[in-house]
Amino acid sequence: MAEKKYPAGQYLSGLFGYAHDFNYNHLVFEVNRFKVSVSLQRRSNTYGNADLFYSSADPKAFAPVLSAINQAIEIAELEGDRQATVKTPDLKRTEQIFQFKLKEFGHGKYLLDLSI
Repeated sequence: MAEKKYPAGQYLSGLFGYAHDFNYNHLVFEVNRFKVSVSLQRRSNTYGNADLFYSSADPKAFAPVLSAINQAIEIAELEGDRQATVKTPDLKRTEQIFQFKLKEFGHGKYLLDLSI
């Protein structure tokens, strides 16, 4: 059974829009060989701290989204910038800027933290 792939532009537009509307400032992607999990975190004195599970998917189906984020990060690193920009076509702002931290735990497990 073939799974549907996530369209990168639409998914990222929805993710960044939701994070912006509910004042979340960190998007955390936990990636391993079997699953990709996306959660939102809020660290704020004004709105309080919160953690929210957003979605989970098969890595092959989620590949277009991770590819779009990875491409933005690679361009930022080549330019020597600490902030990356990704296209979000379904939002009023057509680009989203974020800072990034990548942690590798070994055995194919990664944690990517996007700070918006």
